Amino acid sequence: MRSVTYSMGVSLDGYICGPDGGFRWTAPDEEVFRFVTDEIRQVGVYLLGRRLYETMLY
Repeated sequence: MRSVTYSMGVSLDGYICGPDGGFRWTAPDEEVFRFVTDEIRQVGVYLLGRRLYETMLY
């Protein structure tokens, strides 16, 4: 049986948007980026909400 892992990035106060509603208030440093990249490589299936899916379309 496969395991299911739920992952969501939030700040300590549970809110991830900046004062203007944007996400550009911070960028991950190299260590955090490497950790997240290594975690994502192990994912077999992504489940996205409609708005995130539409945002990630190119």
